[in-house]
Amino acid sequence: MTQPTLQPKEGGHGDHWGCVFRSIDESALLDLIVDVARNDPQPDQFDGGRGMAAHSMEAPMRVCVFVKNRQIASAYPDALGGPVWAITVKELAPWANGVEGQIVGECHGATVAFFDTHFYANGDKYKVGETYNFYMSAFTYIVGRAPDAEVEADMGAKVSLKGARAYMSANLGATQAADVDDYWFHSPIESEVLLAELAGRRLWVYPITLAIPDDFEMSVPLYAAEHAMAPDMAGVQPEDDLEGYLWLQGYLSAED
Repeated sequence: MTQPTLQPKEGGHGDHWGCVFRSIDESALLDLIVDVARNDPQPDQFDGGRGMAAHSMEAPMRVCVFVKNRQIASAYPDALGGPVWAITVKELAPWANGVEGQIVGECHGATVAFFDTHFYANGDKYKVGETYNFYMSAFTYIVGRAPDAEVEADMGAKVSLKGARAYMSANLGATQAADVDDYWFHSPIESEVLLAELAGRRLWVYPITLAIPDDFEMSVPLYAAEHAMAPDMAGVQPEDDLEGYLWLQGYLSAED
C-alpha cells in the first residue's frame, strides 16, 4: 500500500452504533456483535488468516464484526450499495487496529473524506493520486427539518438556503471534535422516503444529495434511526429540506 500521509489512529469505529442503537440498548448490541462473530458461515479472512470480518445476513444494511487473534477488535453498521462516486485518493488514514481505515480525497473537485467499510480487504490496492469508484452511504447522528435561513454571498447579497445542497466538515464550528468522515449537511429529500431494518431496529432512508460539483450529484441514502430524528421530522416528504450531522461511509466498487 502507498505510504499513508496520516498517522494510524487509535480506537475503531465501534463508537458509531449510536446511529442505530440507543445507549440503553448496550446489552442487546453486545449480544448481537457476539452472535454475528460466532455464526457467519463464511467470514472474510485477512492478515494471513489471523483475522476475519464476520457479517450478518441482512440488506441494505448489515453488521460487520472484526475478530483478530481470537478477540473482537471492532464492529460497525455497514451499508450495502448506494450511488457510485469517482474519488481521487489524496490521503489514507489507517487505524491502529490494522483493519479499519478512512480515505480523504476529491470527488469532481469537492473535498470529501469517508470511512471505508472494506478497508481490511482493499486497503493494499489504493495509490495516492489514483481515482476509484466507491459505493457511498451515510448514517445520521441527528436530523431535522432545515430552518428557513439565508447566507451572505458576494457583495453582501442574501441568498436563501431553500433547496440548497451543501455540506461541510463537522469540525467547523462544532462544540466537540469530530472525525474527518463526520459532516454537517443541508439537503432536500430527493425522492420517496423508504424504510429499512437492521438487527430489528427500524431506520428511515432519506435520499439526499450533499453537493453537485461539475454537475455530478454526490447523492447518498441517509439512514436515520427514530431516536436520531427531531420531532419535526413527522410527515416530511420529497423536496422538504433536511439539516443535521452524518457519518459518511463507502466501499470500493466491484468494477475497480
